[in-house]
Amino acid sequence: EFKNANIAFQVRDEGDDAPVGWTKITCHLIFDVKMDLTRKARYVAGGHLTDVDSSSTYASVVSRDSVRIAFMLAALNDLDILAGDIQNAYLNAPSL
Repeated sequence: EFKNANIAFQVRDEGDDAPVGWTKITCHLIFDVKMDLTRKARYVAGGHLTDVDSSSTYASVVSRDSVRIAFMLAALNDLDILAGDIQNAYLNAPSL
C-alpha cells in the first residue's frame, strides 16, 4: 500500500536544509496485534507538532443514530445502500 504513496514524499540527503516553508516533524512506528492475531505496523508522523489551521484538517464523523435513520429510510423506500472507500485520499490531497 505504501508504494502508492511514494509520490507524497521526497527523500532528502543527510544534512540537507529543509526547503522554505517546510517543518521538520518526528515520525515513529506503531505495532499492533489484531483480534484475529494478525499483525499490523504503521509509520506515523507527529503532525500534532505543526501549526495547521483546524478548518483545513477537520473530518466530521457521522453518528450511529444518523446511520441507523438513513438505513431505516432506505428500507422504507426500498432503496439500495452503497458504500465506498478512497484509499490514500489524505496523502494525495492537494495542500493549501
